[in-house]
Amino acid sequence: MKNIILAGLIFCLGTGCRPVAAPPASLSRDWGAPRTFDYQGIKINYYEAGQGPPVLLLHGFGGCAYTWRYLIPPLAVAHRVLTLELKGYGLSDKPRDGHYAVADQAGMVAEFIRRQDLHDLVIMGHSMGGGVAVMTYLQLQQDNSGPIKKLVLIDSAGYPQKLPWFIRLAKIPGANILAALLPPRFAAALVLKKCYYHKDQITEEQIDTYAYYGSLPGAQEAISQTAKQLVLKDKEMEALIAQYRTIQVPVLLIWGVEDEVVPLNVALNFTRDLPNAQLVPLRRCGHIPPEEEPEATRQAIMDFLKK
Repeated sequence: MKNIILAGLIFCLGTGCRPVAAPPASLSRDWGAPRTFDYQGIKINYYEAGQGPPVLLLHGFGGCAYTWRYLIPPLAVAHRVLTLELKGYGLSDKPRDGHYAVADQAGMVAEFIRRQDLHDLVIMGHSMGGGVAVMTYLQLQQDNSGPIKKLVLIDSAGYPQKLPWFIRLAKIPGANILAALLPPRFAAALVLKKCYYHKDQITEEQIDTYAYYGSLPGAQEAISQTAKQLVLKDKEMEALIAQYRTIQVPVLLIWGVEDEVVPLNVALNFTRDLPNAQLVPLRRCGHIPPEEEPEATRQAIMDFLKK
């Protein structure tokens, strides 16, 4: 019974059974000019700010452009910042097509990079978005242009691990039946508490914002499909990890030491397998450094970009 109730909670994060939650009054979406990219008939939402060498930001599971709100303004001072909302998330379309694997998202991102004709690109990915960034690099490394010059992986997925409860439960068939019985804000707060070390830093605006985006039509199904397709089969994972050694560009790893979602040992595996990786551990920080420790995250990124 407990598992069934918890399953309903996570689906409240992406519930489509309830009316759309109202966005917080303080939400400005001042993340750059809103734009859309047509990918196989699917509208992908993104924001563009600043001028200069391009930087592409990819959020994680259940996230959106809001995740990067503290980093976009300082990055945009000297860079063209493109903040992409993955298929099924934020204001991007949420088709019921069953194609929500990390490789599917990477294929979309790779096409976006080609269509934008981006070069000397830095991709920054958080959590699942880090996995998308890695797969995008591997898909594009065969291109003669070699558009990606650096990667920044923040508490990134990329190795076998125990999934957090909210992803495990999102995979349970039929759990969405209970979604209409539970408030989206309650579930959003529960997930944020799992992701934060300093739980007292979680704000009402954060809870309202993630509840809003998670309650948009189609968000529930996108979260469910992503969860079901997130984990690769053993041989597929082994093949992917074997390719990490082919990633020759500099990689910055930023990690919350107290991350309970993607633990620090994943970062240590990356440092072992990536030929040119640098790890910046952030003590007393959980799974979302761009939100929990934005200044330390910004400083680590700025130092990396200057090299």
